[in-house]
Amino acid sequence: MEFWLVSEGEKEGPILDFELRSRIRNGDVSAEQKVWYADLEEWTPIGEVELFANEFEKVGVSTVTEENVEGYLSRLEEEMGEKLERVPSPPPMPVEIHLWRRFGARWFDYLAYLAIFYSLVVLADIDLQGLQRNLLFPFVMILPWVFLESAALHFWGTTPGKWLTGLKVSGPDSQKLSAGASFLRTIRVMILGMGFAQPLLREICHLVALWFAVKKKVVLWDTPVGNRVVRISETPAKWVTFGVGMVAFLFVIMLAAYQIGLSQMTPEQLQDFEERKRAIEEVFGQT
Repeated sequence: MEFWLVSEGEKEGPILDFELRSRIRNGDVSAEQKVWYADLEEWTPIGEVELFANEFEKVGVSTVTEENVEGYLSRLEEEMGEKLERVPSPPPMPVEIHLWRRFGARWFDYLAYLAIFYSLVVLADIDLQGLQRNLLFPFVMILPWVFLESAALHFWGTTPGKWLTGLKVSGPDSQKLSAGASFLRTIRVMILGMGFAQPLLREICHLVALWFAVKKKVVLWDTPVGNRVVRISETPAKWVTFGVGMVAFLFVIMLAAYQIGLSQMTPEQLQDFEERKRAIEEVFGQT
């Protein structure tokens, strides 16, 4: 019987079972390494395959030697018959989804964009409430983000959030995405993953995408077209920057939202707010 083994991220095979048993006993194969053969539906840890489970209790013991290997192969060929003549093709290599890194990177980029957006609203003294009454506002608000992310993926293959969490996006040919492919991927993310950043719709899209990723191993905006998210170098400094950036963006967003709220109050509302503020300060001052 012929087997394929995942070794250091690469597919190795075909390997005959006696060779695989010897490698297990010599300690060259761990129980966590994934293996596939014709009777399996998917790549499986070799320690969970009945044919090899007990071999991990015999590490260091070798039963197949140069002297008896020819006889062993002859017996194996007789037992397998025509099965040895058929060379089945293994399924595709198991793909890592990097679920939580993706999620963190997505929200880093999202909060960074919101911090910039609300800061510009404050600096330009824009009537945000008036803009929000327009039904097209959600799409207009997100449109710059779509172009910025598309450009980042096309030219660098990553975004600030993905770079900090050690991720890079590549196409089916393992090359950076074209301009068109980058734009379409970003649009799919905005619709299927972020719900155009609209409250409630955004959370529903998160849950649907999470279910597909966990249960089906499918990322809705990447898997159907063959895009891959792969690991790149990461450092402690990147993770520190990631954490500090998330806190800083949240602070800027809350501060900007506070300023926007004050600027768009009517004089009566502003006076009432100041009175309530003074009352609270007096209460705390007395304590």
